Amino acid sequence: MLDLVWGILHNGGMQAQLDFIGSPKAKKVGQYQFPLWDNNWKPTKIRNDIDFAKVDTLFNSFDKEEVERYKSYWESIKPKNDTEVFQRWLFAFMSVHTSWESNVRGYEAVKDWTKWVNRDDELERLLVESRVGLHKNRTRFISQFAHKFWSDPDWYKYQEGNWQTFRDRLVKNILGLGIAKVSFGLEMIYPNQAAVTCMDTHLFQAYGLSQTKDARRYKEIEDYWLGMCAMWNIPSCIARAIYWDRKQDKTDSRYWSYVLED
Repeated sequence: MLDLVWGILHNGGMQAQLDFIGSPKAKKVGQYQFPLWDNNWKPTKIRNDIDFAKVDTLFNSFDKEEVERYKSYWESIKPKNDTEVFQRWLFAFMSVHTSWESNVRGYEAVKDWTKWVNRDDELERLLVESRVGLHKNRTRFISQFAHKFWSDPDWYKYQEGNWQTFRDRLVKNILGLGIAKVSFGLEMIYPNQAAVTCMDTHLFQAYGLSQTKDARRYKEIEDYWLGMCAMWNIPSCIARAIYWDRKQDKTDSRYWSYVLED
C-alpha cells in the first residue's frame, strides 16, 4: 500500500485546483483513477479502451491569457435577443454533415429568416443555391424547428438545473439535430455558461474512439471533458473552440464565427 501511495505522489503530487489553470482532476494508475484531493477515495474502474492522454495533454497546454481572450470574444458575440438565438440554431442545422466553409455559406443564405419563414419552397431554393447539401432534409427540419421555436421561444432557453438534462430534453424535441449538434447550438448561445459539449468526430478521436462505432460512449467522454473543464476553470465551449481552432492552424475563431457578429 505504501508503494502505491508513493507512486501516486511521485507521479502526480497532491495539488488542488483553485481559480486558475492547474492540474487535472485525477491521475490514472494502472486501471484505476484516483481523485487526489479526496481523502475517502475508493479505486474506480475505468475503461481501458479510452485514451485520456491526449485530452490531458490538451488541458495542460492551455494558456490563461489565451483562455481569457477566447472567453471575452465569445461573450461579446453571444445572442442578445430571440432572433439571434434562432440564428444560432440555424447555424447548428447548417453544420450537419458538411465542412465549416459550407456551414458558413449555408448559414449566410438563410440567416435572414423573415424571407423564408412559412415558405418552404423559398427556404429550399436558398439552401440549393448555397450548395450546403442535404437540402430536402434541411428544409423539412428547419421548417419544423422554426414553427416550434417561434411558437414558444422561451421553451428553448435554459432556466436552471442540470445542463445535460436540459440538452437531452431539446434533443428529443428538435428533429434533425442529434446530441452533438444540439450541444453545439447551446455552446454558441451560452458560450461561457453551457456545461455540455459538442463531442464531434475530432473529440472522439482525441479519446482514441470512433464517433460512428462508439456513439454510445458520448456521455462517458463528455463527462470526463466537463470534469476537466471544471477542474481547470475553463468553459467547455471555450476549451473545445481552442482545440478546434488549433486543428485549423488558427489562433481565434473569427475565420468562421465572423458571421455571428452582426
